[in-house]
Amino acid sequence: MVTVDQLQGDNFLSQFPPFSLKGIRIPLYRFGCNSLLDDGSVGGIDSFSEEDEEQSLLDSILLAQWEDRMWKGLFRYDVTTSEIRSLVAEESLLHNLMKDGEELLFSVASGEKSNPELILAAAVPDSALLITINASPVEYGHVFLIPHCSNILYQFLDAKSLELALHVAVEVNNYSFRLFYDYSPSASHIYFQGCYFQIPLPVEFMPSDTFFGDGQEEIRISSVADYPIKTLIFESNHFKLMLEVVAEICSCLRGKLILYNLLISDHGRKIFLFLQLQTSKNSCTRSAWECGGYFLFKSRSEFDQATEKTLLKQLSTVSIDDEGFQAVKLLCCSIASKIAS
Repeated sequence: MVTVDQLQGDNFLSQFPPFSLKGIRIPLYRFGCNSLLDDGSVGGIDSFSEEDEEQSLLDSILLAQWEDRMWKGLFRYDVTTSEIRSLVAEESLLHNLMKDGEELLFSVASGEKSNPELILAAAVPDSALLITINASPVEYGHVFLIPHCSNILYQFLDAKSLELALHVAVEVNNYSFRLFYDYSPSASHIYFQGCYFQIPLPVEFMPSDTFFGDGQEEIRISSVADYPIKTLIFESNHFKLMLEVVAEICSCLRGKLILYNLLISDHGRKIFLFLQLQTSKNSCTRSAWECGGYFLFKSRSEFDQATEKTLLKQLSTVSIDDEGFQAVKLLCCSIASKIAS
């Protein structure tokens, strides 16, 4: 099962240049200290119902700002009506942000008040996330989330940057909203991407086999069954425990030179970990949404020639092997047991 869209252009994942936010004042959303993430627990792992969802303040801010830029004509096409979309290099993204500021929507940071608040114009604080548009959106509401601290771009994923991203997923509180992260050993910085998908990605429909936790534990780890790329799912009723476990696992994978991608879904309650193996024979890697079953193409001819069989093969050829997957599962159990104890 795959989802396919037609795109054309250059490599989407590229480098951001050095930049400065000095003198820039933009809207600032501060998390409330009574948020679900700070409370730590939200009941049982399977306790949430989509019918309980109400639009949150952060969700309304993100969509209002994104649609404002759409009406201002900052996007290269209307993603809500365009069949063919364009992927272009984003090497000048931060340069453009500093030039006119229009692509920079707002920043997100921790707060000390009980409830979240929106400050209409503020300097970007340390340990914040910059929320920017992608002028060539893949889906509705497509944004970059860039960890920021004193004009420094983080090179590797850590618990703090993952916590901010997970906090956004929790407070957006929209079942359609998903976050993506692609690890690359050659990257000079990290960033997340967010999109609204009305239909869950194909990997989310697949059955899974739990090998750590039984639903009563604070964290559950499962492997996705019958899927071409080796995938793990982390679920928890304790957000901070889950992010600590996942951050430590990602750090270990980086140390072992194992490529991986993350997909955060279900209001932050699920984190999918896709495991790739880069070899000298195959230097190609897949993005997080491709690992999830959503494919992008550089030309119409590639789109027309694609079949589900060939796309599934593209995923299986980059997947970590069975032996490596078993080793990662053992690593996950060890880390989860140590942190949860």
